[in-house]
Amino acid sequence: MEIKIKELYGYELCYDERSRRFVIKDTDGTELGNAPTQDEAESKAKALTKAEFKRIRVVRVQSDGRVTMGELTSVNKDDKEAWVVLEKGEDTWGSGREKIHLAHTTGYFEATAKNMTVLENIKKRREIINQTLNEIKSLIETLESPINLGYFGINVKESETANY
Repeated sequence: MEIKIKELYGYELCYDERSRRFVIKDTDGTELGNAPTQDEAESKAKALTKAEFKRIRVVRVQSDGRVTMGELTSVNKDDKEAWVVLEKGEDTWGSGREKIHLAHTTGYFEATAKNMTVLENIKKRREIINQTLNEIKSLIETLESPINLGYFGINVKESETANY
């Protein structure tokens, strides 16, 4: 359970009874930092205002080459985590907002001009892969004499084959 202590430098200062730490949150409720004492938490909140966080345009590249654009909205240096909002698409879930663990998460890059050029090459390669997969699927459909129940003359009701 969290207890709101006060608003400070445009942030909310709370005490988290479970972790026994003072937590600094932005207006969206995102944790930006924490400390064991209120004085340390207040110092961190003051430092946050001095180094006002500027959102960073990012791109997430998955190992199979799928690309999603987004924005890194905040960083919690204490927990070594960041919040990213990804553009809606087939590779995002819910609101597209997700927490990433900076020490363990890979595949996020700043959307620099050089990186965008590389991404265009990745997209071209993905198109080639998709085209090749479609060609393979079409070739498979031309194969004859599938080994299935019908091959052995076993009649199956259509409703039974739905699970196969």
